[in-house]
Amino acid sequence: MEVPPSSDRSVRGPVRRPLFKTLRRHGKHEDGQAMVEFALVAPMFFLVLFGIIEAGRFIFYYETLNNATREGARYAIVNGANTIGCSTGSPAEPGTTSCNPSGSDVEARVRSAAFGVLDPITVQATWDPHNGRGSTVRVWAEFTYRPLVPIVPLPPITINAES
Repeated sequence: MEVPPSSDRSVRGPVRRPLFKTLRRHGKHEDGQAMVEFALVAPMFFLVLFGIIEAGRFIFYYETLNNATREGARYAIVNGANTIGCSTGSPAEPGTTSCNPSGSDVEARVRSAAFGVLDPITVQATWDPHNGRGSTVRVWAEFTYRPLVPIVPLPPITINAES
């Protein structure tokens, strides 16, 4: 003998609801949760993001200034005394100063090699004992770094480079 189908729902399985009704039912008590989470996380996210950007800018300026002093030292070595092609004509005699005894050409070379550095750069070129071949050349440069985005008030940082 066959048993007629029961009208009891537990035998047929769970009642299926449409997906949008299920989602709407779960979201009723969570209206502002995403906005509160964003408000808590966003300031720290942007602080870290701009901190990484500022660190990158600082490293870029530091490396640019180091490279510029290296270029200035190379220029001073190559264009020391006895260099052919001085603007004054023939090269200087051995043991005398070169075509540019003040070092202004070296300073100009450092400034032109420091592309991207906006503030003025302090440059100093010195020779020991004189501005000629066989002498020791020292090129020193200084730049004051200021943050672009002052989220955290940082004081200006002085960057020094020497070659």
